[in-house]
Amino acid sequence: MNVEITGRHVVITPAIRAYIMGRLRKFSRMLGDEASLHVVIDVEKQRHTAEILVKTRLLDLTCKGETGDMYASILRAIEKLERQALKQKTRKIETKRQRARSKSVEEQSPLPRGGRKAAFPRRGGISLEELERKPMSVEEAVIELSQSEYPFVAFRDVDTGEIQVLYRRRDGSIALIHA
Repeated sequence: MNVEITGRHVVITPAIRAYIMGRLRKFSRMLGDEASLHVVIDVEKQRHTAEILVKTRLLDLTCKGETGDMYASILRAIEKLERQALKQKTRKIETKRQRARSKSVEEQSPLPRGGRKAAFPRRGGISLEELERKPMSVEEAVIELSQSEYPFVAFRDVDTGEIQVLYRRRDGSIALIHA
């Protein structure tokens, strides 16, 4: 972790440098060793400001603390940086979890996602095939069932948004299942 400390209108004393380095030590675990931190300390009249700029391969963070005391300003800026880093880390973890969840759902589902036609190889005597999925009314589903060689049509109702199955009975009549 590369730390650079700059002072504007203030001399960086070894005590301030040691305080900053001690407080920033925990960020090497969070951000990695490739992180580059730039700390800018400024004094104008009674305002002491500390600004921390963090650059990593994946993200850039900026935080600023301003109080009447230099050490309090540094501490406030570091606390803000910690909140931002944790927020970014949890976002990253959540997106990985969501991707893993969606991937596991796709693996469990025997049918591919999307609206294109796809055929699957036979597994245990069962062949799977997906037809185009699109919202339609019951009347359109009846027309599709009459034109299709399959004994049923599964579709999402345009009006209600519910999934419904229209099937042909053994006696030739048509029945509808609301799911």
